[in-house]
Amino acid sequence: MANPQVFKRMFKSSPFQWVLTATGIFYGYLVALTSRLDRPAPPPGGPFVLAMWHGRLFMLDFLRPTGRAIVTLISGHRDGLLISRIAYFGTLGKIRTVTGSSSRGGSKAIRELVRHAHAGESIFVTPDGPRGPNMRAQRGVIEIARLAKLPILPVSASAKRRTQRKSWDRFMVPYPFTRVAVRWGEPIHVDAGADADALLAQLEAALTACQRAADEAVGGDPEPVDVDMRPALQATRDGRRDAKIS
Repeated sequence: MANPQVFKRMFKSSPFQWVLTATGIFYGYLVALTSRLDRPAPPPGGPFVLAMWHGRLFMLDFLRPTGRAIVTLISGHRDGLLISRIAYFGTLGKIRTVTGSSSRGGSKAIRELVRHAHAGESIFVTPDGPRGPNMRAQRGVIEIARLAKLPILPVSASAKRRTQRKSWDRFMVPYPFTRVAVRWGEPIHVDAGADADALLAQLEAALTACQRAADEAVGGDPEPVDVDMRPALQATRDGRRDAKIS
């Protein structure tokens, strides 16, 4: 019987990671080519800081109605790097990534995102990523929008035929030959002296409403929200994970 450590080393190896990348690209193309897409036009204007809950990250490519490139923040963890390769090669460079975090040690990554924003590009973040809690926004997204001088555009996507992992974010993977719905919120403007806590509450409500609308559009049940998750745990994480930009 093979040692579990052998499987771990194999999974971490570069050849195996590229096999996973190729598999992810093929599956993404299959879903995109066989799905029926319900995607209204987004609000006028832009560029924006596009924001979507982490659990719907697989459907990021459905958020590009004009076909323009977007730049997204991806964790430097092995899973994040895998998603980064799939996104870049699977969209022929239309989804570019910045490796880092909007929380711990993320100052350099945020500055890189801001540089892209100042060049006129839309950027994408998952306000509850990369570690959660699920559907609870972190302050990093407010800081990114403030520095980039861009409004935050809440958005979500859902699929009628899908599976969801038993992970902290209930990560959704659509099946081929399904119906996909995208729903947009209204832009949230971040002024220099705005109350960050009030903006986070507004953003969470908007993102959850977008996700509920997308779920209902495909005939699915809305994602449950743990209303008791935020206070003490979130305050601790916010203090530890807030991005500090000089």
